[in-house]
Amino acid sequence: MAYVAYVDMSAKVEQWSRDSAVAISNGKSKAILVPSRVKQHLRQLLVDRYGGKSLEYRVMAILIYLLLKEELEDIIQVVIDRDYTGENIEATIRNLLLNLIRQDMPHLSGSYIRFENIEGSKADKLARRVYEGKAIPQSVVTIAEIEAII
Repeated sequence: MAYVAYVDMSAKVEQWSRDSAVAISNGKSKAILVPSRVKQHLRQLLVDRYGGKSLEYRVMAILIYLLLKEELEDIIQVVIDRDYTGENIEATIRNLLLNLIRQDMPHLSGSYIRFENIEGSKADKLARRVYEGKAIPQSVVTIAEIEAII
């Protein structure tokens, strides 16, 4: 079943001492939990490899990719909540995420990913519930999963 995937995150990635929850909704609902220690490890890997430039956006793209990768065949478009605004910021996140997704689906265009305010959506509510411990995530991201992507 093809669907538009709405994606939201609770606890911004740069809140390094907090866990983050990333959720998808519309066709399927799914959430992953990213422990703070995993985010911190990812941050260090990225700083070592790329320096500090666009660090938060790289982390965000990687976490969204982890959430989406098993669903890519069914997703016709990804709509990401506007946690970070600005044309350059959105273009950076889009390009970083597309680079990851194109490893699995090389034919995708930039229009595959767009940004909207999706506050109040099922993805927003699910991410918040997982973040608050009121819902169980489908998976908890591990350092090994992160290292396999980078």
